[in-house]
Amino acid sequence: MSAVGQRGLSTARAVLQVLAHLREHPEGVRADEVSALLGKSQSTAYYLLASLCEEGFAVHEAGCYRAAPGPPPPVAEPAEHPLAGAVDEVFRRTRKRSYLGVADGPEVRIAVVCGRQGVARMPGLGTRITTNAHALAMGKVVLALLSPAARERYVERGLERFTAHTITDPVVLAPELQRVHDEGYAVDREEFDADFCCVAAPVFDERHRAVGVLGLSVGARAFDAQRGELVDVIRDVATSAIPTTCENAQRS
Repeated sequence: MSAVGQRGLSTARAVLQVLAHLREHPEGVRADEVSALLGKSQSTAYYLLASLCEEGFAVHEAGCYRAAPGPPPPVAEPAEHPLAGAVDEVFRRTRKRSYLGVADGPEVRIAVVCGRQGVARMPGLGTRITTNAHALAMGKVVLALLSPAARERYVERGLERFTAHTITDPVVLAPELQRVHDEGYAVDREEFDADFCCVAAPVFDERHRAVGVLGLSVGARAFDAQRGELVDVIRDVATSAIPTTCENAQRS
């Protein structure tokens, strides 16, 4: 068997081992526990767990990973989103996993993801950002654009802590969202999970209506070294999106 085939088989065995471990521990497991179980690095554990979440086999809640109840949802071939080209452009210029989100009240539906094998995924990020919006850059963008009343309703549900860096105090969150609104972009540094950071910016149409959120995820070391460059790319691509395309995205 070739080296590539051996690596693929090893990865498949690790995935099955992790899935079995999750099912044996319905109370949830942490990434460091999976790392110890496999005898692999924590980044590898995060990658495997994130892959299981992305495919619907696991869920990430309150810092723990659990096996998803029931069979994973069927995978449908998504229609090409009108702003998919903008996501491709972010990935082309940064080589970081890139996302397009569409706002649904305070929640964000992940409509497009662009990346390649080996590019870090945001742990536990499935198809929606919900009660974790305050801990993710894309969620912060949406919260910053909400009306004061809608934002207050989100805050009143409680700001869950995901890591030591999560903003859980409404008094601290308010100026952070105001900065996002004023400067046109948001960041989070390990606020949702360890060694994962995000940058995001809103996409507006010609009537200045928000029609999407562009984002990317990256490890903490790369974020610290390239933060300014990544922010510039996200803002540049978001502001140069074609208005007529944005109009179509608003209706999708």
